Amino acid sequence: MWLQSTASGQVSFYGAPASSNFGGNSGGGESSSEDGSGSDSGIFSKKPFNFTLAVRQGFDSNVNTTPSDPESSMYTNVGAGVNYSFGTPRLQLGASLGGGVTYYYNRPDDPTDFNANFAVSANYRATPRLNLSLSTSTAYLSQPELATVGNTNRQNGDYLYSNTTLSAAYQWSEIISSVTSYNFTALYYLESDLNQNQGNISQTLAQSVLWLWKPKTTLVAEYRANPTLYYGADLDNLGNYFLVGFDQIFNPRFFWNLRVGAQVNFNNNPVDGASVYVGPFMESTLRYQLATATSLSWTMRYGTEASGLNDVTQRQTFRTGLALSHAFTPRLSGSFGLNYLVNYYDQPDVIQSYVENIVDFSVGLNYRINRFAGLEVGYQFTIDIAPEETERSYNRNIVFVGANFSF
Repeated sequence: MWLQSTASGQVSFYGAPASSNFGGNSGGGESSSEDGSGSDSGIFSKKPFNFTLAVRQGFDSNVNTTPSDPESSMYTNVGAGVNYSFGTPRLQLGASLGGGVTYYYNRPDDPTDFNANFAVSANYRATPRLNLSLSTSTAYLSQPELATVGNTNRQNGDYLYSNTTLSAAYQWSEIISSVTSYNFTALYYLESDLNQNQGNISQTLAQSVLWLWKPKTTLVAEYRANPTLYYGADLDNLGNYFLVGFDQIFNPRFFWNLRVGAQVNFNNNPVDGASVYVGPFMESTLRYQLATATSLSWTMRYGTEASGLNDVTQRQTFRTGLALSHAFTPRLSGSFGLNYLVNYYDQPDVIQSYVENIVDFSVGLNYRINRFAGLEVGYQFTIDIAPEETERSYNRNIVFVGANFSF
């Protein structure tokens, strides 16, 4: 698994609803070929296309994520999407295209937000030993995505975010295998000055060797090279990761992936010049299907990320995300998400070092009226606490009700 984001469990506020299964999805609005109600979805379904529509009415207490005198507004959102899935014993394909428009009644400077997302996933068993996979998504967004590594954590206007991963897994013997992967991530802000200072392209080439130590335990050694290039700022850097870990399958419902090791970054900075950072790195993913109706995921990550500040090369960030979904009845289901970030900023001659804490909490309920329609209600609370840099602190409440339709 490529860990570009922590598990958010975040309720979808602005995009297309999940494919078919209104009650069973707790994600942030991105559809997947794995979602579905059982009768209408799945890679061998006679109905490969699924169309979704959502209409929502909500309230946002701080539309501009400002630290003081927040501007609140009611809003109306309409989101729509189409999902496609196809499968054979050797090839599985999934694709989604969605978007939405949100109108704020009390945001006169820019009352309308647009968002759009296109995603494709493919998995191909080329030979009994070789498996190839592709995962790519590109989104046009207006709201911050706290669960995504390296993304903005506050309102910075419209931006494009693209993430693509190619990987090849080869089984050399019964106990030895390898995975080679390439990741391309781009962050582009439509506001020119902001993009020149913070927009960037990040690439990662990773090679891992896996040893099946025990029937349910696989030991892993991995190296990653991660160059990041900025569009305008002199903040280019090269990251190197030396990692070990394991993939543990406790039972068919419960697994845990862990990577730990060292991170060595060769950084540039327009003020301080060249420097070298050496520090620890860790990422962990735990998933547990408690029962047919309940699923739980917990992720953690510690390492450096793009700072999001002008002339600051990086920040050290610990982030963890918890996502829980549960079907109370065949018609009623709920989702819960909690994300916590601790950011440490330190750039001599540019800023004084400080710590920033961010908590993002969301909960949602979905009621499925019938095969084609459902109702939903959601709430999200976000707070950013930075005592030494009060201009970064803010809190935000969002609540909405809506109706979903699937065809």
